[in-house]
Amino acid sequence: MNIRSGLLLLLVSGSLLLTGCVRTSSIDARKIKTGAVSQQEQIASTSQLTDQDVFGNELTLEITEEDIQNAVEEAQGQFTIPLNSPVVLVKSGSRAPDVIMQQEMQRYYRVSTFSGIPVAKKKRPVQPAIPLKETQVDATTTDDFSVDRNNVINANYMQAMRYIAAKGRQKAIVVYWDELEAGKYNSATKEVVWKKYSGEKLSGSSLRYLIRFALVDVATGEWATYSPVNIESVAVPLIVKSDAKTSEKTDITEQQIVSLEEKTCQMVVRDLVNRYGNKI
Repeated sequence: MNIRSGLLLLLVSGSLLLTGCVRTSSIDARKIKTGAVSQQEQIASTSQLTDQDVFGNELTLEITEEDIQNAVEEAQGQFTIPLNSPVVLVKSGSRAPDVIMQQEMQRYYRVSTFSGIPVAKKKRPVQPAIPLKETQVDATTTDDFSVDRNNVINANYMQAMRYIAAKGRQKAIVVYWDELEAGKYNSATKEVVWKKYSGEKLSGSSLRYLIRFALVDVATGEWATYSPVNIESVAVPLIVKSDAKTSEKTDITEQQIVSLEEKTCQMVVRDLVNRYGNKI
């Protein structure tokens, strides 16, 4: 054995000894196992959090009448988030909540933020099948929850969020979905037809800013949903004003949108606090 080989063997042996001394919890071990194959996985981000991301996979489970009655007993009492509690604020489909929403929530709670972009991990390439006689059963791998039988990494967004929030000493997680819609009156049906606003001209159209909340208790996993009444406004024709002194242009429609979002956030947060913000 030459000197170079001897040094390499010494380094490898030292690293193994150091690794053996590290003390980790079971969940940390699963995180390490998951991370070891992260480079082999293709990460696909969807635009919005789904109800399954937030509430779990109950729709795919076999639920009995006993399960329902147990859930009823556990849900006794009102869902509350006491004022001045530490909460995690998440906007679905965005890396950070809107500033106006953060400001309004900070009037009543101690707010931290987190990304609302879910990460779905696709299947890894399936390894060639190994003949049964060549395999060895390892009892330590039978309870490995990081990978299922189809080599799909199990990722529950809300469970991960609750774990992160618990380590950060947070009381609750507040997730919200929002959408700006434009509507035009249909004379045939005599009603306003709404569709997602995509930046088009708003002459003669109405605007509304829809918000939906999901509130999750970090400790228990209990949740509540809330869809407040929205504010609607009639958009004026697109007008551009030019200031001769500064040569700046002001888009009146953009001002209306900002004003609508501000008024809506103020109203819905105030209503949310009245519903769930029990004082300690």
